[in-house]
Amino acid sequence: MNVNDRNPWLAGIFTFFTIGLGHLYIGHAKKAIFLFFVGQTTLLAITLSLIYLYPTLLSIFIIIFVVFAFFLYCIVDAVKLSKNKKYGYTLKKYNKWYVYFGCWILASFVVQPIVSSSIKVLFIQAYKIPATSLEPTILQGDHILAKKLLNVRQGIGRGDMVIFPYPNDTSTDYIKRIIATGGDTVEIVNKEVFVNGNKLNESYVIYSDPEIIPKSYSPRDNLGPIAVPDNAIFVMGDNRDHSNDSRFWGFVERDAVKGKAYTIYWSWDSKNFKVRWNRIGKKIL
Repeated sequence: MNVNDRNPWLAGIFTFFTIGLGHLYIGHAKKAIFLFFVGQTTLLAITLSLIYLYPTLLSIFIIIFVVFAFFLYCIVDAVKLSKNKKYGYTLKKYNKWYVYFGCWILASFVVQPIVSSSIKVLFIQAYKIPATSLEPTILQGDHILAKKLLNVRQGIGRGDMVIFPYPNDTSTDYIKRIIATGGDTVEIVNKEVFVNGNKLNESYVIYSDPEIIPKSYSPRDNLGPIAVPDNAIFVMGDNRDHSNDSRFWGFVERDAVKGKAYTIYWSWDSKNFKVRWNRIGKKIL
């Protein structure tokens, strides 16, 4: 082989690390640009549309299949085309090691982080649930998706599961259910929740401790009445006897809400070491 030959292994490896880089290496610069920008953008649009609008187990499998198929196509195509360049390939000006390295740096540490952070801020973000405070609606080991800023601006209300910075440690995100919003009055009497004097019908709630704690000792079972300030929300976990929420540390600023949980995309039962298949794609209500 002469020094100008294109190595199929390198074409495949370059593509594995960055879509389009293998095609750049073998002299198909236009196709490299097309695959990196147009191909991946189209794939991203399909993925976001499916998971945002139709969050089901079937959608998740379709997304996995489409992403894998596109990735495999790019690798196979780069390897196949490289074999046509085995003899007499004329090096282009961009066929330099530092150009490949620069493209990889730009793609991995500039473009992809910007796209990823934009998606997390504006559209969708994934979260893993480490605790039991939201059972039975969300179980420990559930992995959920939350609609972010664009959806929050459309409005959040009573009953929504929302993500926000924990008021006592803003580096940690919490997820709780909205019980009341600005202008509402909340009162808890012997574990029963009243908003504006009306008892809430909370079919999603569980209680594991039959003991009723007096208001003088703890706000867990008896609280208020208290008025929710404007531009604030009062939140609680569904597992009422084991939830650290607004009963203990107060209100959450409405503007601090980062997103609204809407579906479970993965669920792992660590105690029994198995996947909870029946929970994947389940809507969070």
